[in-house]
Amino acid sequence: RSVGPKYSPQGDTRLSLKHLFAYLAEVNVWRPPKPEAVITPYTWLLNPYLRYLQVERKLSPMNIAHQHRELDLFLGRWGHKASRERLRKLTAETVEGLIQAHFKESTACPASLASALRQFFHYCAKHRHTQVDFAGLVPTIRRYRHASLPKGMEDSALERMLKAVKRDTPFGARDYAILMLMMAYGIRGISVAQLLLEDIDWHHSRVRIRAQKGGKEVVVPLLEPVGEALIECLRHRPSDTPFREVFLGLRAPFQPLSGFAIARIVVEHMKKAGVKTPGSGVRTLRHSWAIRALAHNSAIKSIADVLGHRYIDTTFIYAKADLNSLREVAMPWPGKE
Repeated sequence: RSVGPKYSPQGDTRLSLKHLFAYLAEVNVWRPPKPEAVITPYTWLLNPYLRYLQVERKLSPMNIAHQHRELDLFLGRWGHKASRERLRKLTAETVEGLIQAHFKESTACPASLASALRQFFHYCAKHRHTQVDFAGLVPTIRRYRHASLPKGMEDSALERMLKAVKRDTPFGARDYAILMLMMAYGIRGISVAQLLLEDIDWHHSRVRIRAQKGGKEVVVPLLEPVGEALIECLRHRPSDTPFREVFLGLRAPFQPLSGFAIARIVVEHMKKAGVKTPGSGVRTLRHSWAIRALAHNSAIKSIADVLGHRYIDTTFIYAKADLNSLREVAMPWPGKE
């Protein structure tokens, strides 16, 4: 019997059954039933819009799932007002009331929710589902560019995290390699999850980091400590797996880790090391690398190249943490006359 705070017998049972039925379907012993389509008054509109996001906008599955969830809740308030005939007769006053009610009850980020609704209303107007474009009724969420400082960690905290990992176990060797990659290059969790075996060029001591979020692909030198950590991790990797990803789960069916799994691993090791950060664990490691590079007088262009930023303006957020340069331009505080 586990005494961990996150232990759930029902969750473990569901996960075990999920793996069992996935295996039975793979060996053609059991054929999963097709889910019944749920027809709502707004299905005729929502499904084509989601396909538009996938085919035309090229949004990620995670982003589409987020918009699907929010729009499903939003259109669910409309009821039969979302039918094809009534949608064209909607007035601005009715739509504005629905938007305000949804913002009050939704738990989503207001900025992302506003963006999703504007895109949806633009689509409806473009395809003549509504007489006018109601995107202007969505409230503007004021956001100030560069209003906050990037949140990093002290070098001592990073070292404490690495020392707290038990490297003599398969899980510890894998997690240590993940942390070393993120600390050494400042890459995102999704980049770690998508790292393939062929991305590591052992002969030329290079690592290829695939492009993310509209950025560019990066090739960085394979540092010796990172290479040693990867070798130790690969020794525990299942040899008969068909997956090419470097980091896999170490329990059957040994599937590749997702970006969310990488984020959970980082947060767990932060907690074990007693490291507290105000932001996301994965993002904190990325910010820490950039701040540390600035402190060692690295050029902004070089930092942008390693981080995979296509535009250098994206990297200037870290210039606010360049305390050495800020001290040079700071004016003396006026004394009392």
